[in-house]
Amino acid sequence: MREHYNKELQQVHDDLLRMGSRVEHQLADAVKALDRLDTALAQEVIARDREIDAARTAIEDHVLELMATQQPVATDLRSLMAAIAIATELERAADYAKGIAKKVERCLQTPSLIESPIELHRLGTLTQTMLHTSLDAFVQLDVTLARSLGEQDEKVDALEDEVVAMLTAIARQEPRKIDCALLLIDVAHVLERLADRTTNIGERVIFIATSKVEELN
Repeated sequence: MREHYNKELQQVHDDLLRMGSRVEHQLADAVKALDRLDTALAQEVIARDREIDAARTAIEDHVLELMATQQPVATDLRSLMAAIAIATELERAADYAKGIAKKVERCLQTPSLIESPIELHRLGTLTQTMLHTSLDAFVQLDVTLARSLGEQDEKVDALEDEVVAMLTAIARQEPRKIDCALLLIDVAHVLERLADRTTNIGERVIFIATSKVEELN
């Protein structure tokens, strides 16, 4: 019975990692689609979002079944509770990636385009790094790695401020570009919120490892 139970726990863990990998690809493709104004790639990101939603539901159902039938305690219970929370954070991160993809076509419909600032690209790259770090921390149950997300989140906040200031200045100087500028500002805000999701995952990793609640942002 214990061997079967351990296999079920490992299955939840593996399913969560597969979901995380899908979300990483979603975010990478969304940022790439925005950089290139690639509507075909953006549509792929939007269409694949249903797979992420289904993965989250499957993980949640599996965890609830284990909790009902096996009545886990201590570390196992924390791990299962955290799995539901992490799956939820990943689904929301994927929703943000879908939101970025939706803005690609809207940017192309504006009166005058703005080339995506390098700082916005850096913001996207940093957010992708944070997502990967949060998943690594989960795999390794590495508290130190999880806590490093707090420092990275501060960099994201500072970079977001730079992007917003730059795009606001462009919009003031060239009013025809205001619509596109506002869309790109919204992308910066979305990336910042997505980074917050990764710190939430880091907090769950700390909870699993230490049974303590710790805020990272």
